[in-house]
Amino acid sequence: MPARRTFRHAVVGAIAVVLASSCGGQGPAALVGSHRIDDAEVVAAAAVLRSIFGVQSGTCGTLDGDTDTQEAACNRLALSALIPMKLADDYATANGVTVDAAAVTTAIEDFEGQFGGDVLRVSLEENGATRQQFETLIRGSLLQDEVAKALTIEMLGEDGLLAAYERGLADLTIVQVDHILVGTEAEANDVYDRVTGPGATRDDFLALAGKVSTDPTVQQNEGSLGSSYASGYTQAFADAVLAMQVGDISRPVETEFGWHVINMVDKEVTPFDEAREGIVQAESGPIFFDWVRARVDEGDVEVDPRFGRYDREGLRVARISSTDPSAVITSPTPVNAAPG
Repeated sequence: MPARRTFRHAVVGAIAVVLASSCGGQGPAALVGSHRIDDAEVVAAAAVLRSIFGVQSGTCGTLDGDTDTQEAACNRLALSALIPMKLADDYATANGVTVDAAAVTTAIEDFEGQFGGDVLRVSLEENGATRQQFETLIRGSLLQDEVAKALTIEMLGEDGLLAAYERGLADLTIVQVDHILVGTEAEANDVYDRVTGPGATRDDFLALAGKVSTDPTVQQNEGSLGSSYASGYTQAFADAVLAMQVGDISRPVETEFGWHVINMVDKEVTPFDEAREGIVQAESGPIFFDWVRARVDEGDVEVDPRFGRYDREGLRVARISSTDPSAVITSPTPVNAAPG
């Protein structure tokens, strides 16, 4: 299955920091579902993000143009993270999705184990963020993950998850195979007849491989390719081994390397019940972000132009420039400036 998301991706995906607004007289930074995101919440979220990126030797936000500032870029990143988190929070409230306290503790311990508790503490202090804000961020990140998984199960159902399992079998199947590679189909048919004749054994297969196979590694492995995931092979070869059972010898299979005759020595397929959780996790990202886009289309996200405009495709707050015809500037505050 795809690799687990990095901690940074998980954190940037969801932030939950609740503070009262310090910018009297201004409208909220954003209205998201049932939530009002005030400037102070954006500032606090940005402080936590700067702390995390600082520990990881990264930069909070990407500058967009010569007149942009790092502070504004970090604020846009923070607001970009807060928006899907707030939508997820609404779903969690309506559907009883929660995060176990032990999971929060484990995530924090993992982070501190990787970077050091003292390093994190110093970075939070330097950026004006608190330990409580960091812990709340972790909880929000984990809650968004749980909502994404709940949405995936809801939208796909067991039939959809099973279909995803079938599509991903190459990543869930470990095979041990031998093969003989030749240049033509006629040669491969001759090989097949010889290795499937009465009384033919695996030793006979490997002996023939040593004599006729054009695989350049045959002198080292005698035709045995060892064990690997089926997905590690070229598509036609992978399709063939997925269809085979232990003890089978394939009819000739053509790939870009030539013609193969394959002997299935061993095969281990992860059962659906064991793979299900990983499938839900793998499918949850695209499903969750499509769900966020649907909320945007329904008008559940409004961003104050002081911070930028919400890009539904990229799911981020993008900087507004003076040449951007979609920008409607109503605030006297400089466009995309850091709130104050």
